[in-house]
Amino acid sequence: MSIYDQRTKPAYRNHDIDISYADSKYILNWWTSEHDQLIINLIDRFQWCWYWEISRSVLGITDSSIIDSWRNEDPICSKYAWSNVLMYFALARAEVLKLTKRIRSPEWKICGLCNKKFVEDSLPFPLIKRQGLDQLEFCAPCLRDTVLSNLGSDTVNKNQIIKFLCGIYEFTGVLPRSDYYVGYRDLLYLDFEDRVRFLKLLQLRPSTARVNELFNSWVHALQQADLIGEYVLRTTRGIHTIANDGHLCLSMGERTIDDFLYEHGIDHEKEPSYPESNYRADFKVGDTYIEYFGLVGDPEYEKRMDEKILICDANKIEMIALFPDDLRNEKRLIRKLLKIMPKS
Repeated sequence: MSIYDQRTKPAYRNHDIDISYADSKYILNWWTSEHDQLIINLIDRFQWCWYWEISRSVLGITDSSIIDSWRNEDPICSKYAWSNVLMYFALARAEVLKLTKRIRSPEWKICGLCNKKFVEDSLPFPLIKRQGLDQLEFCAPCLRDTVLSNLGSDTVNKNQIIKFLCGIYEFTGVLPRSDYYVGYRDLLYLDFEDRVRFLKLLQLRPSTARVNELFNSWVHALQQADLIGEYVLRTTRGIHTIANDGHLCLSMGERTIDDFLYEHGIDHEKEPSYPESNYRADFKVGDTYIEYFGLVGDPEYEKRMDEKILICDANKIEMIALFPDDLRNEKRLIRKLLKIMPKS
């Protein structure tokens, strides 16, 4: 049975830690009180799952040269993954310092989706991060079948698919793509009632095959849901559509941003030129340029992206850089665009 299938047992076995792991002279050579405080902070934030974040968090406060030197010198790192070595050291140190007394007992809850009982520590760590430790309101099987599943249903009907598309757009402010997935923070920004609605929407997620069967394509499904207009041009770089204010947008990401600016009453210029350059930005609001970098990972694209950033630096131009993850939740997008939002 997978750890994502259970409700009544802990997702992870209890670690029977040999406290002698805390005596590692190789780690103690560079370990500081700041690292001990890091353990405390992680325990307070994640309780019984704190140790899953320790290795990544240590990297955030420790010079990489120190970590590299330790990994080369410590013999145990030649036998085991360094991240596991560090995790077990931290687990043992937390026991020695009695920091684990800060961990509360997991509570029994009633799942807000299936109404079945589950114990909080039955949730695997990725699902705890998605909900927030103080908002563990749904069991692992329900989240497995909604948040984690990208397969989609082959039995939903046209009305259910349109309801799914419109609902996702309402919640995230993003035109849903055929490869839509739930971001790590998408649930964190919702209250309980909206979480329930969001998860029920995800139960209607259609498979690509089902969309093609009923609508011929994902774009046609978006059109029938009245999320995009009739003009659509497919290119290798994205889908060209006409935004709600009449602007031509060269990708679904651009369309999302343009519609956001229009709906919030933000005057914006489309495709403004950069000074002393043949480059154009995606948008300009006042003196601020807005770029949507939707193809990060493409070497030629990233070269142009870097050149635009250099132009802004050289001319002391303020640029707001947006990426696909920024478009996944309207509250996150508002935070990114706060400087240009109208004052209420």
